[in-house]
Amino acid sequence: MQRKWMVVAGLAAGAVVAAGAVMLGAHKRFSGHINALGVALDAPAAYVATPSLTALSRDLVKAPVLRHLLTEDFAFYYETHEDRLGLAGAVKRVAFEHEATWRDDLLALALDQPSEAALWTDARGAARHWALAMTRDALARVIQGLGQLAASDAQLTLIADVPLATFAMETVPVYALQLSPRRTLAIASRGNRVVVLSDPGLLFDDERKPDRKAATVLGALLSGDAGNQALWRRHFGLTEPAGTAHTLVAGGDLLALGYQQFFPALQALRVDVTPGGAALNTWVRQGSDWPASPWAALPAKAAACAALPVNWVQARQVLTGAEGKRGAGDAGPALAEMARSFDGPAAICWYGASQLHTPLLVAHASGPAPSAATLQAFMQWWLPNQAAWSPGDKAAIVDAPYGAKRQGEDVGYEMAFRRAGDWWLFSPDAALVSRAEDAIARRYPSVADTLGAGAKTAIAVAAPNQVAELLRREALAVLPVEQADFRQAAETLLFPRLASFGKLAAAQAQPAGARDADGWTPLRWQPVGSAP
Repeated sequence: MQRKWMVVAGLAAGAVVAAGAVMLGAHKRFSGHINALGVALDAPAAYVATPSLTALSRDLVKAPVLRHLLTEDFAFYYETHEDRLGLAGAVKRVAFEHEATWRDDLLALALDQPSEAALWTDARGAARHWALAMTRDALARVIQGLGQLAASDAQLTLIADVPLATFAMETVPVYALQLSPRRTLAIASRGNRVVVLSDPGLLFDDERKPDRKAATVLGALLSGDAGNQALWRRHFGLTEPAGTAHTLVAGGDLLALGYQQFFPALQALRVDVTPGGAALNTWVRQGSDWPASPWAALPAKAAACAALPVNWVQARQVLTGAEGKRGAGDAGPALAEMARSFDGPAAICWYGASQLHTPLLVAHASGPAPSAATLQAFMQWWLPNQAAWSPGDKAAIVDAPYGAKRQGEDVGYEMAFRRAGDWWLFSPDAALVSRAEDAIARRYPSVADTLGAGAKTAIAVAAPNQVAELLRREALAVLPVEQADFRQAAETLLFPRLASFGKLAAAQAQPAGARDADGWTPLRWQPVGSAP
């Protein structure tokens, strides 16, 4: 749950920063090396469609749930961002020095209209690369008149005339604008269409030659055809044209922080915020129907849980290929049989009594449990070399920073992987696995007991008070006393927002309708324990 709102805020931030960069009159000559970023321009990690970039951050601050996480400072930050202020100054400077007859409110007009933004992750997994596409008559005319200015302006340069295969090899000039040593933009315009790229490396290779596939995407975005322009929406299965709401979409790989191979059926999460922030609606996109309820295998008092639509056919390939590898020996066929036993629901839960990086995962299995020899082969193949584990042990000890358990002076994890009834259980915190065993054996209440009638159809559960306390404790764990400035910032800015968020009631997400042809399921958030 918390992660979802962090993604929403991150997407909004990226979109508004992009908005600040859209007014590209001129700023600074590009003379550095163009880094080929190796991203697919037609397959972004996240997407934003908004009727007004100016209103986006303001409406997010007012939206349900988000109003407990964000403050007006969130909106003010992007209104006074250095890139936006620098661009505003650049517009005035270029207009004055070149006697250009540009409207003084050109920047404001450009920001207060519909736009689409796409975002891609960098080498660290953060969505820092972006592109902005929009229809702007006045702004397009300004950009298309930059040719003469670029020849004499020290702050602007023409990178290349890029051929657009979409238009029978018509070329379009792409300009580079260096806002700072850390930020260089690429700008292109055709007709009344404008495209802004956060880095020329999104379009050019490291020899300053246009990438053919990226140029094809650029041509589609610059075309006058609405179908061509909608390639980002098609990537996320958004078949309807953008409406009046702010739409923010995060792809599965971004949500899973690069580990989508574990949850391949989870494709995207979508949030729509109505103008003025009056309502917030959510959808989830998955590649298969939601499985049967997993909540009976999960112990109660969870901070946050989510059902996982796992693609077991793909997951089985991991164990099927284990034969002959370290520790597995000749147990490959037995491990493959073990993999075939996974057949149904799976889920992940975080608990306030544990850590953010030690969740509990459960998965349903059928048939008899594997033999002791098969399980031993699995553990020897799966565990790290340094793990302290012997056949018959209920847990394995792995030394690692920020671990939940201490052995003498060492910090590490006490991990457990066990089968209880028809369920496989795993966590880097063995105590959670033991508690799950108790829940399955009815010695301890389960999440299903908490949800009541809603347990049959719920796909996510969140207890904001526990999420807030878990995040607060984790923040303090990585902010030692000697880091006084960061700790003070957390206590002043982060902890009050967490405290506010923690006052929200526990909620469950229920499907509000059937999965459509594009895989999207609308969600309805209800109090925990209420009937669906």
